Amino acid sequence: MKNKITLLAILCSSAVMAQFPLADEWMLNTDGTTASYEYYPGMPPTTQTVNLTDSADVLTVCYDNDYVYIRANGLASYLMGPWAMNPNEPAAILKTYRFPRNPQEEMGAKEDQPFGGALGIAINGVSLYGIGDARSYNTTDNENNAMGDGLWNSDAWVSEGPTLDASGLGHADGNENYHYHATPISLYPGSTTTHSPIVGWSFDGFPIYGPYGYDSPYDAGSGIVRIETGYSLRSITDRTILPGGGTSTPPGPAINATFPLGTYQEDWEFTDAGHLDEYNGRWCVTPEFPDTIYAYFVTKDAAGDPEYPYYVGPQYFGVVNASEVGGGSGNITIPGGVTCLGGTNSVDEVSSLEFSLYPNPSNGILNVKGVDRANYTIVDQVGRVVSEGKINSSIDIEKLENGMYHLHLELEGKRAQSSFVKK
Repeated sequence: MKNKITLLAILCSSAVMAQFPLADEWMLNTDGTTASYEYYPGMPPTTQTVNLTDSADVLTVCYDNDYVYIRANGLASYLMGPWAMNPNEPAAILKTYRFPRNPQEEMGAKEDQPFGGALGIAINGVSLYGIGDARSYNTTDNENNAMGDGLWNSDAWVSEGPTLDASGLGHADGNENYHYHATPISLYPGSTTTHSPIVGWSFDGFPIYGPYGYDSPYDAGSGIVRIETGYSLRSITDRTILPGGGTSTPPGPAINATFPLGTYQEDWEFTDAGHLDEYNGRWCVTPEFPDTIYAYFVTKDAAGDPEYPYYVGPQYFGVVNASEVGGGSGNITIPGGVTCLGGTNSVDEVSSLEFSLYPNPSNGILNVKGVDRANYTIVDQVGRVVSEGKINSSIDIEKLENGMYHLHLELEGKRAQSSFVKK
């Protein structure tokens, strides 16, 4: 049985004093449940089931005074798949993440959520991917791709929604990472009369709730409502002006059947129309935080469809440690002296490759420290293998086109991956 683990911490600051159950609702796998998925071996509707030998959900929860550490394979315990129009299949990719036990509001410049990749982790250890899909409109090609202009950035829910599975609204990327976009439907009930549970944690340490909360943010007796986004589609007839008033040079695509309004993140603007701020959160009370907490919420429209910005806004509300930014690399080392709540694998029984990349971005040579002689595969943002071989301290990437890539490593049965940018 997968148990829900609760850890308590107390945050004391000049701004707020509240109890923070920072590891509440993590789905710890205590009985060895393994993952499985369905795929289409040919044309739908015929499917085939693959039963993996890898554990699902969260393997280990560890904590000290400063952080909670989560180790997981990134696989859900429900039957994942099948996926239409998506050739990728999920695999176990063991990662360790950490979340601050004393999250703080970022009082300086807010940190942008990653251009592509994870902005947080769901309670079952699956990655929560952000608004974008690392593609933008390319004027030369008249399409969205990884080498786009960087002005009109694709909305991943719009572009990838049809490729997600019905069981969780997730799919695997070209590097075998199973992840969610927009709304992790398996993690909250369909009830509209009770406060939604925590579905995950942002890398800044603040919780992400499902779509229903209290009508009055500080009154638990005020009734339950659908928590609405503060963003609205812009009233524009072309894509010549960016949000904030800047001129788009070059302009984006015409608004038409191919690129309808809502295709891009820049088609939206914050109008303060709903319950939430520009980060898609608010200060409020919740069942877990009766003394107030800043919380993000999954946002849906009146019809129940996911609505921009889905769970975390274009920027994080809180302080994000640099090692958690950039797609959630999962290359965190759990230090000694922590307390661990072991599931099917304790922290001493499992390990992943520890390595570093530099410089990143790089225009020619990508140095890889810590994994000499490891086998590597480089995959682009649409899942194509563009380079592979064996590492000898560095990889020559000079011939790669500019853009974001995934580096997959394997050494003595251990695997790891990270992202880098070729410029």
